[in-house]
Amino acid sequence: MSTARTAALAALGAAGFGYYNAQVPTSQVYGRTLCRNPDAGKQICLTYDDGPNPHWTPKLLEILERFDAKATFFSIGKWAHREPELLREVKAAGHAIGNHTYTHPTMALKTMGQLREELDRCREAVEAAGVEFSEVDGRALMRPPFGRRRPATMRVLKERGYISTTWSITCWDWRDQASQESILKHARKAKEGDVILMHDGGQFSPTADRNASVHATETLLEERTAEGWRFPTVPDLIAAG
Repeated sequence: MSTARTAALAALGAAGFGYYNAQVPTSQVYGRTLCRNPDAGKQICLTYDDGPNPHWTPKLLEILERFDAKATFFSIGKWAHREPELLREVKAAGHAIGNHTYTHPTMALKTMGQLREELDRCREAVEAAGVEFSEVDGRALMRPPFGRRRPATMRVLKERGYISTTWSITCWDWRDQASQESILKHARKAKEGDVILMHDGGQFSPTADRNASVHATETLLEERTAEGWRFPTVPDLIAAG
């Protein structure tokens, strides 16, 4: 094999390695990322991105309360700024709240200065509502949009006092063709200590339609609580076991 071809294959392999570990939510290569706790026993964590949503977050809160379940909400700063009272209701109900940036960009494509601004503006919006982010080991929860991250992303998160928080079960509920049945199909794959990704809002609209996600949650809770499963926040899941 020629030197040029060897170099090309090496570069391709490095690019593939970098993309994989920047994209896959369970990768730990670039630094500790909370995604599941296999020692948590019969517990599953429900997480919701892109709210708060005045149309669907309240309905979700009602369902969670009915089943004595807790969840973790990763809020977009611009929607937190728009819905401070709703954000307070989420926190008052005992759910965890994490940073999901102010405008929902792909963090891996932003400069370190831009990342700091996104994180800081989101924190300012949440704290202006009288709410503080939930923590694990003294670091606030933060979910990179799309789960995408790279070494610089992780450095900024650490610098700003955050811990990367992703998931182990993707429900694909943001897709246009997603239905309650398709979301449930993925959610039902959850095993002990898994973290499920769903959405109560949308990055482009503060009132995005999350009917399918909310009703899939209701059905999942009906099924799993009857089987003795518990639904803690991310900090409680990580502390279990």
